Amino acid sequence: MGNASELRVYQPSRPSGNSFVSVVSFSLASNRAASRATIVGRPGFVYASADNVYLAQNESASDTCSGGPCGWYDGMNAAAATTVHAFHLGSNGAPTTYTASGIVPGTVLNSFALDEYAGHLRVATTLGRVPDPAVHSTLSVLEPRGSVLATVGSVDNIAPGEDIRSVRFDGDRGFVVTFKKTDPLFAFDLKDPSHPQLSGELKIPGFSTYIHPMDATHLLTIGYDADDQGSFAYFNGVQLQIFDISNLSNLRLVHKESIGTRGSSSEALTNHLAFTYFPQKNLLALPMTICEGGGDGQYGTNMTFNGLLVYDVTVANGFKKKGGIPLGQSANGGYDNSLCSSWWTDANTAVKRSVIMDDFVYSVSSSKVQVSRLSDLEHPVKELSLTR
Repeated sequence: MGNASELRVYQPSRPSGNSFVSVVSFSLASNRAASRATIVGRPGFVYASADNVYLAQNESASDTCSGGPCGWYDGMNAAAATTVHAFHLGSNGAPTTYTASGIVPGTVLNSFALDEYAGHLRVATTLGRVPDPAVHSTLSVLEPRGSVLATVGSVDNIAPGEDIRSVRFDGDRGFVVTFKKTDPLFAFDLKDPSHPQLSGELKIPGFSTYIHPMDATHLLTIGYDADDQGSFAYFNGVQLQIFDISNLSNLRLVHKESIGTRGSSSEALTNHLAFTYFPQKNLLALPMTICEGGGDGQYGTNMTFNGLLVYDVTVANGFKKKGGIPLGQSANGGYDNSLCSSWWTDANTAVKRSVIMDDFVYSVSSSKVQVSRLSDLEHPVKELSLTR
């Protein structure tokens, strides 16, 4: 990779332990030496725009360093915070360089909680976790001012008593889902970075764990249905939904598909790479384990499907199941019912990824790749073993 790399190290104002995080850049078109910019601190969530890379590090006032407590930020009253470091992506072989850092109260859920638009970074965070009655969320807007990512606008005290379960930004709009008993979908108008506005809220049972922009006026989501128990709710079966967001102040649920009961799961619930939406063909493919017979806090005991489930999805007609590619059946055609007792974050789907190509669907598991025609999903035309 060329000559000895160029190294630049940046020390944050707050002690962050003895670990380092480096952003390494190198040219694929030349023999230019690799360049490395290093932050003293722990790993975090990474978000990249066309021009910048952001590293979000969740931090707590109770963190300890090798010599004792790490200390805390001056003026930061919150017990948890997110430090965001910005790196500029070099062009034409130029090195990636550190540019600025900022801090916001609360912690981010994942990389979708960050987004850059028109020179501003938007960050959605939650301070605390359910069942803490003081838990609430904040949407902050930051802009670079010299070496500082300064907060120029925010919406605070979002959904008191609930924590964030999914976030998606789309241009000058933002969408946040929180949960304790119901699934409030919040819509934000972010046209004015200095004055972000909470424009609308829709309360429905359950919660979404992943939000996918379907088109300019609709969101496609996956999550869980829920059984309301008064002061709390049990998660239930997997839930697919389509929301009309054409009017941010009047959000509407236009279609809903419930799959199985408590114990059902999908890799796509916690990993968006397993969520395969092909808008050109109006197709949605999802790894899915379906368990029946559960509810009111009880797991289902009868697994009826484990494999890849495929839907026709349109705004006009909602969700129409085309069929599925089964996997993991025993010799008599049954499934392992014990897999129905997993917690919702522990997906037990045999299929991990999928690809839709022409008129075929590729189902990928750790043991094999199966290829089926869209017209006959249940009977793969080819299989490739991934084990010896």
